[in-house]
Amino acid sequence: MIYLILILGLILRLISLNQSLWLDEATSALVAKMPIGDIFTKFLPGDFHPPFYYLVLKFWSGFFGYSELALRTPSIIFGILTVYLVYLVGKKLFSKNIGLTASVLLTISGLHIYYSQEARMYSLAALLVSVLIYLFLEKRWIYFSIILAMLSMTDYASLLVIPVFWVFSLKDWKKLALSHIPMLAVFAVWLPIFQKQLMSGISLKDSAWWNILGPANFKNTVLIPIKFIFGRISFDDKLLYAAISSAGICLFGFLLYKARKSSRLLCGWFVLPIVLGVLISFKIPTLAYFRFLFCLPAFCLLVSKGVEKSGKFSKILLVLVISVNILSTFYYLTDFRFQREDWRSAANAIGDQKIILPANSQKEALIYYGKSGQIVSTSDLSKSDTEIWLSRYVWEIFDPKDSVRLKIESLGYNRTQESNFNGVVFYKYANSN
Repeated sequence: MIYLILILGLILRLISLNQSLWLDEATSALVAKMPIGDIFTKFLPGDFHPPFYYLVLKFWSGFFGYSELALRTPSIIFGILTVYLVYLVGKKLFSKNIGLTASVLLTISGLHIYYSQEARMYSLAALLVSVLIYLFLEKRWIYFSIILAMLSMTDYASLLVIPVFWVFSLKDWKKLALSHIPMLAVFAVWLPIFQKQLMSGISLKDSAWWNILGPANFKNTVLIPIKFIFGRISFDDKLLYAAISSAGICLFGFLLYKARKSSRLLCGWFVLPIVLGVLISFKIPTLAYFRFLFCLPAFCLLVSKGVEKSGKFSKILLVLVISVNILSTFYYLTDFRFQREDWRSAANAIGDQKIILPANSQKEALIYYGKSGQIVSTSDLSKSDTEIWLSRYVWEIFDPKDSVRLKIESLGYNRTQESNFNGVVFYKYANSN
């Protein structure tokens, strides 16, 4: 049965895989093409992530290339392995049936499918945390220490799972403490770059980026369980979205309540990192739901146990939970609006014409799609440029006074077209002189 579930998970994660890379994925692709020395000296000090995922992607791309499919395949593999680890943890803690049910829920989870299709580090972080939980249960401390060191170099937010082990390891605290030595050694070497990353992040406090990165507030907090339940889908009618979200929270909240006494470890895995994330985000914004993807396996396991403990209503509740997952996942896979920014179509529409961006930090996708030589500034325009394209992608952040657009129009260019490539907006201008 578990192998059939894994096959289903693979099929679901292959659907709509050939989407355009969005901005962050394009960053991953460009980093994978860099020499290793440049990754550490030129890129990582200004980034907000450790190097392990980028190094894995670089190694992978050296064999399989840099296409959208090749770049996303590692995340699919990590996602499928996480489904299997959830089965093992459920089987170890409860029973084979609980393990199978939880693996099904993760297999058809719209949120997990989305990030299993993304060339970023979140699928890998979720896998490593799941492996840590299983090794912790098995008391296999040497392997635990190796995976913990790998996790520390994959994603900072996922390290919030570490206190969970300390809370539930009173008898083995010495072995747990020793297992931290490889992580601490690796992090000691990494510390100078981490300090630069931290200062770079703190410097954004007075910018519009601060609100996008995930400050602590009610909206960002409640979005975590909502996205765990429904994935990345939403509705134009906000009242309808609020009503459906409330119903989903009531259903899944009831099941979590039923499972609350079944495993303190799972409750800690699900709750404690999110609580710590909220507290940290008052100082450093990290409260974006996708950063807590590593808690989703615990959520699926607790929901599965809650279904079992619901007695005569268990079958009805199981059907409801699976139906919510299937419908939301189907909605995501079949509705283009919920898929990634379509920089590929934007690049095709632009053709050979010049491109102007409000800032350099949004050019990665255009570079990936072969447009680096066409990106210019307003000072590079000449009378021979009869048509140009202006990116309107999050211009409110990069150019809050809209000075680039005003400059272009002052040079005698008239807007002739506005194109929206699934969230990537461009204005096309023609020279009226």
